[in-house]
Amino acid sequence: MGLSFLNWLLLGGITLVAVPIVLHLLMRRKPVPHAFPAMRFLQIKAKETRRRLKLQHLLLLLVRVAVILLLALALARPVLRGSGWLATGEGPVAVACVIDTAPRMLLREGNQTRLDVVSELAADLFAKLPRESMIAVVDTAGSGAAFSPSRAAASSRIERLTAASSVGGLPVALADAARLLESAPLPHRELYVFTDLSRGGWERPIPPDWDELHPGISLFFVDVAAKTPQNFAVENLELSAEQIAVGSPVTVTVTTRRVGPEATRSVAVELLSATGEFLRRGEKPVVWREGEPGQVQFELGGLEPGVHQGRVVIDGGDSLAADDAIDFTIEVGPSPRVLVAAPEPIETTGLFFTEAVAPLPLVRAGRSDFTVTLVPFADLETESWDEFRGMVLLDPPPLRPGTWGLLQQWISQGGGLVIWLGPQAGSPEAFSTPASEAVLGGRLKRVWRNADRGNYLAPAALDHPLLAAFRRVADGVPWQDFPVFRHWEFQPTPPDDRADGEAVLPAIPLVSYRNGLSAVLEKPLGQGRVIVVTTPVSQPASDPDAWNLLATGFEPWPFVMLANEMLSHAVSSQDDLNITSGEVASLRIGRRDLPTVTVRTPLGDTFPAAVDQRRGTIAITATRQPGSYGVRSGGDVGGLSRGFSVSLPPAATDFRRLREAELSAALGPNHRLVADIDSLVRDVTRERVGVELSGWLLMLAAGFLAFDWVLANRFYASRSGADPEAGAAEVFAESLAEASGSEGAGTAVLPPPVPSLPLPASPPPLPADFGLPTEPQS
Repeated sequence: MGLSFLNWLLLGGITLVAVPIVLHLLMRRKPVPHAFPAMRFLQIKAKETRRRLKLQHLLLLLVRVAVILLLALALARPVLRGSGWLATGEGPVAVACVIDTAPRMLLREGNQTRLDVVSELAADLFAKLPRESMIAVVDTAGSGAAFSPSRAAASSRIERLTAASSVGGLPVALADAARLLESAPLPHRELYVFTDLSRGGWERPIPPDWDELHPGISLFFVDVAAKTPQNFAVENLELSAEQIAVGSPVTVTVTTRRVGPEATRSVAVELLSATGEFLRRGEKPVVWREGEPGQVQFELGGLEPGVHQGRVVIDGGDSLAADDAIDFTIEVGPSPRVLVAAPEPIETTGLFFTEAVAPLPLVRAGRSDFTVTLVPFADLETESWDEFRGMVLLDPPPLRPGTWGLLQQWISQGGGLVIWLGPQAGSPEAFSTPASEAVLGGRLKRVWRNADRGNYLAPAALDHPLLAAFRRVADGVPWQDFPVFRHWEFQPTPPDDRADGEAVLPAIPLVSYRNGLSAVLEKPLGQGRVIVVTTPVSQPASDPDAWNLLATGFEPWPFVMLANEMLSHAVSSQDDLNITSGEVASLRIGRRDLPTVTVRTPLGDTFPAAVDQRRGTIAITATRQPGSYGVRSGGDVGGLSRGFSVSLPPAATDFRRLREAELSAALGPNHRLVADIDSLVRDVTRERVGVELSGWLLMLAAGFLAFDWVLANRFYASRSGADPEAGAAEVFAESLAEASGSEGAGTAVLPPPVPSLPLPASPPPLPADFGLPTEPQS
């Protein structure tokens, strides 16, 4: 807190404090010595009253001094400031306004969005700024921090603000604004943060030592949140697959969330037609309850080959349109061809896997997700690998270095390899070579044996895309019914750098056994990936040396799911068909004859994107706007047509208000929060001009005057029923007491006491001639 005065010269009135002091000294009653007998009792009385009189006089003196001091201070107009720095109401100020422009700021209440409220408050704030003040507007969209050339330009900037995905969030924008203010030439700096105080906006708090890091900046938080918001929202869209075969269905799942009273409203799935219109493919009524997230699932089938873009949308409008729909992109094409190599006899060793991923009934009906070609290992190199998107090695023997080299080249160009290790690998020394480690990302160490049924697959988490399908059943997978008796111990290769500067990545464990060793591992390699499983599925149930019962146990549906998910993950392209706002979309176009492609945004704008001729890919960074994007080059015949979709992160539409304890943690324990124009103007005035204390000082002076009157009347009032003579005696005794105190111990003012004489018992007798006439004498 800082204190200053608007009229410094009037502080000279404090010197008037000396007036009552001088008068007190001049008007003191001077002692008058009196020679009076029998003063013993008066002296005793004087001693008793002397202390009381001194205290009363001192108290009256202090009260009168305080009255004059308070009057002088009041006339000087003292002001109390909030930041401790001395400023004048007319001095220019450097101001930075940090504005949250996340999509949740479009929440409407009372026919106003949160950005509309920001515009009104900022206009009133700018009107209160002194002339020649510097103003900067900093948003969370990453538009940069700079001072506007004028007040009108700053106001226009705020009016043109639109909602967009945040870049770094409010803490980053706050730091940028603080750095800008510290570079300003003006000594007085103010920072205003316009926020809805939501959990989405304050996922990261400001540094706890912010005030110490920026001592010269006054920080205000302006609350623009809705008082009683209501909203319907769909979020967390999931696809069963982004790339599907012709004739295969795709499942679309979304989560619903309600803020407000219970209501019933439908959710629909729509696909974008060639004319740019959305055609409805399904609709389901939903009962929305606050605090009870729901789940809606749609199944889309009969999709033609090509790129399909759609959305899941809520019927009817609400207060926030940004979370009423989520877009998605699906690519439909022919079933990916997969080359499966197995030991002889391949009809037996390859039976379980091929039936799991391409069942004969589905193959005959043309609805299989994969087209499988089964060959022995002897014919592996004779096949044209470029025709296949995936390859599966079932219990492979040691391969020669040249074969591993061909596999590495094929995978790097976008192929997917799944390898199930088994007894055919032989010894670790024979199988693991530098060439095999470059492909697999590790080496075999030894075979682990478990005689009982106590070891089996035990996934610790299901967050990897390979295990996403198991989330629907979660703990309902009976892995313990499919024990693993033997498996290889696989040791990932430590990270290293090659001579050309590219890092060699080790295999990453995805699933472990119950004994803690790795069961499934993944290694990215170029544009493709490798999946390693440390136990085989090529042995029949009748084999007494079978390593596991994954494929031969009772109703082995977990193996069927795992085999399909692993192969789908391996052959799926690393194209980013569905991403979050702000991420980079990378697409493989498979052509190196195109220098550029044209990207169409959800708003209809277009811009070119360069093609990486070496990799045959494009990378699109301008993905801030949610919706469906199109990528085209050439015409319908011989041209290129791809696409991807962008969705908002959950925080972008999460407007749930922080609790009081969370506010202190996010904004700091000493944060200053204002919620309306009046409180904003009041707090700014206190910070910039201060609060005048003159009125309070005058009231206090009046109180002291009343107190002085009460004391004077109490101290000097005559006592009722007192003898006037006695009162005179007390006055005389007081004068004697004062004289005694002033003359000192060595001055004899009072006469010595008269000694008392004994009184006779009876009066003396009258003279004999008392009462006779006397003769006159001449």
